[in-house]
Amino acid sequence: MTELEFNILREFAEKNSNELSELVRTISEYQMAYTQLTREGYIDNTDVSAAGRNFLDKYKVDNAIIMAAGYSARCMPLSNVMPKGLFRVKGEILIEREIEQLKQAGISEIIVVTGFMHEKFEYLKEKYEVQIVNNPDYDKYNNMASLYAAKDYIRNSYILCSDNYYEENVFHQYIYAPYYSCVYSENYCDEFCVTKVDGEGNIEEICRGGARAWYTIGDAFFDMAFSEKFCKYMLDEWEDLQTRNMLMDDFHIRHIQDLKLKIRKRPENSILEFDTLEEIKAFDSSFQEFINENVDNNAVVQTFSKYAQVKSYHSVPTEQLSGRLHLNENLFKPSPKCLDVLKNITMEDLFLYDLSHKDRLLDTLSDSCGISSNNIFVHNGSAEVIKSIFSILLNEDDIVLIPAPGWSYYKSVADAKFAKCMTYEVFEGENSYQYNITDLLEKAEQYRPKIIVITSPHMPTGCEIDYEDIEKVVSSNSDSIIMVDEAYWGYGDDSNQFEKKMITKYSNVVITRTFSKFYGLANIRIGYGLCSYPLRRTIGLDLPLFRASGISREIALTAVEDKKYYQKMKEETNAVRGWFIRELNEISGVKAFCSGSNFVFIRLENADADKVRAFMEENNILIRLFTDKDALRLRITVAPKDIMKRVIFQLKRALNY
Repeated sequence: MTELEFNILREFAEKNSNELSELVRTISEYQMAYTQLTREGYIDNTDVSAAGRNFLDKYKVDNAIIMAAGYSARCMPLSNVMPKGLFRVKGEILIEREIEQLKQAGISEIIVVTGFMHEKFEYLKEKYEVQIVNNPDYDKYNNMASLYAAKDYIRNSYILCSDNYYEENVFHQYIYAPYYSCVYSENYCDEFCVTKVDGEGNIEEICRGGARAWYTIGDAFFDMAFSEKFCKYMLDEWEDLQTRNMLMDDFHIRHIQDLKLKIRKRPENSILEFDTLEEIKAFDSSFQEFINENVDNNAVVQTFSKYAQVKSYHSVPTEQLSGRLHLNENLFKPSPKCLDVLKNITMEDLFLYDLSHKDRLLDTLSDSCGISSNNIFVHNGSAEVIKSIFSILLNEDDIVLIPAPGWSYYKSVADAKFAKCMTYEVFEGENSYQYNITDLLEKAEQYRPKIIVITSPHMPTGCEIDYEDIEKVVSSNSDSIIMVDEAYWGYGDDSNQFEKKMITKYSNVVITRTFSKFYGLANIRIGYGLCSYPLRRTIGLDLPLFRASGISREIALTAVEDKKYYQKMKEETNAVRGWFIRELNEISGVKAFCSGSNFVFIRLENADADKVRAFMEENNILIRLFTDKDALRLRITVAPKDIMKRVIFQLKRALNY
């Protein structure tokens, strides 16, 4: 049966005249289809026959899944007190209007996936007899998490968002084929735009942003065959953090060759999607009254609203204890003497503040580095050191210059101060990545940044920057703070001679370090900074009121003192790293770059890096995926040789080598 014939049969079944006029436009085709349906016994005069109804039952919609879990940050301050789906627009609650349209179309089973303020949707169970499914990860991941929460309900299903406004009821009891609704935009829009459709109307290609294009919006429909494929892919890939962070559209694009959706073209403005309160007010002049009813728009609320678009940095959740080669933990393990400290903990160590005049860790670091204690401050990890530096020194609209590729934490912390991050290039060389000092200096001159970040060894590439280049940046940017992130210090030159020179010669340099990487003490949360005394005093205004954990400090002190152990560990790590790089470069299609740290950065020339990462994960080896100039790269932590041999073996399997 053709789609036209199906639509005519459905119109007779639903007695819905709204779309009849559209069919009548092609009157000859309509008559031919009607005649064919009558001839085959699906229509008897002006009604659907029993055979017709039996046929339609195969295309009957099972349910509708409405995603209503999101926070809607761009709709603050109103979204602070209620989810967007509960906004009243033109006298109707958005999600209620949608539910009523679905029920009018004969859809009785409706599932609402909630998250943010989930309790506010509970009344819908009694009022409309809907089912409520909670998405516990609404604040961590994108709307794929809502579909995952509703996976047991995805069959012949409408997939909707709670905050869409349909001018007319577009829903039906029977659907011919899976589709995604699209609206045409003449002007540029930052939406998922359909760029290619095959001869049968199936979407073949979608890209983010475009003009003179049909873009996806509102309702999608999954039939049973589509749902089974979609759910299989989703379940197979769910342990991948990248999958969890996806929008449904991104996941569809990933599998678009197998997950076929037809383009369902809707008239302009037939589906409205409100991103901001201003957009709603432009559509509904009375909406301000609703805002006033629900929000005390005082100065405090305005301050909260200001942070709506700021995203916090999240570490990667990991339960797996072995094969963890994705976090750059020191898998050669810390000195055994560090564990001995815990065996000698007293009750006083637990309930008393560390208020002694003598700071033994600070003094030990001073002796070890050959740097005055006046130039050292201790904190709860180097991430906290960086956060304190940014918090004290940055103001709104200040510029922070950071390397790209690089650690996204810098941007997260800068965003919280409403500062702006600009990037300079770290580029791929023949055997290692390299800092583009020319680009750095040019960008510094152009933007006059408040803070310039240099990471050495660089994360994620492992390259090191020449001391002469660092000094060139420092000396030519006296109005900027130069923050040198040495999280992976220790695997190379550990003489501290250059660091001592920099902080005594220049007042605008701060060097950050951690005990997490080289010392292998990630969970004790100790880091420190090296800088001039005036800068130390300034940063010290944001340091903890009391010293970092006394127990952690004692463990860190023990690590610094056990020089013999860490020298041996350094030699072993570097030896395995060299062997691992050589072995990788023997594999066809693999390029491993030189590294000055405890990880290796890899380019795959003829393979999908994400699929390789997924294969390794299936075989209990966790590695990190990075994007470098739109290309995917892998970063692998260096572990003892027996583990790295297993990495080589599984990588060859992944590449069918």
